[in-house]
Amino acid sequence: MEASKPGDGGIFIFLPDDITRRIYSWQSQFREYFKMPKPHLTLMYPPYISREMWIKYRKNTVRAARLFKPFNVEFTKTGFFKDPFFLYIAPSYSKELFEMNEKLASICPENIQGLNLEPFIPHVSIGTFATEESALKAQKQLEGFMKETDLKFTVKDIFYTILDDDFRWKIHDIISL
Repeated sequence: MEASKPGDGGIFIFLPDDITRRIYSWQSQFREYFKMPKPHLTLMYPPYISREMWIKYRKNTVRAARLFKPFNVEFTKTGFFKDPFFLYIAPSYSKELFEMNEKLASICPENIQGLNLEPFIPHVSIGTFATEESALKAQKQLEGFMKETDLKFTVKDIFYTILDDDFRWKIHDIISL
C-alpha cells in the first residue's frame, strides 16, 4: 500500500467527530506513530483521483452513490498492511461498502488498472509503524481500546477530497446518499 502524498485526490467517508477524537487519542499513545491525515474510511483503493479525472467522472459517481440509502458501519476488526506497516481498523462485513467500491471502480477503471492490489479492504488508517513488531504491539493495544468504545455510525455522505501540503484532506465535493 502506498502512502498518500500532497495533491492526491480520493473518495472517502469521513468519520463522525466522536470517533475521530477517539482515534486521535489512540494515536497519541503509539510511540512510533508517524503523522497521518484525518481519519477516514477508504472507499476505493487506490483512491488517487485528480481534479481533471473528478470532473470527468463526477456525474456517474453521483448517480452510482445515489443508488445507496444511508447505511450503518461498525468497526470491529484491526489489521495492518505491510511495506510500510499501516495499522488500521476495519468494519464488520458491509455489503454496501463492497458494492459501492465495485460501482465506483467500474466508473474510473483506469484509476486502478495495472496495479498489483490486495483485495479491497474498507479501512481507517490509524498509523504507520517502522517495523512489523511495533505494528503488532500497537495492534494489540488498539484492540484493547476498541473494546472500550462504541464505533458505530451511519454513512450518509461520501467526499471527494485532495490532500494539501499541510497533510490535511480538503473536501472539494460532498455527495449525499
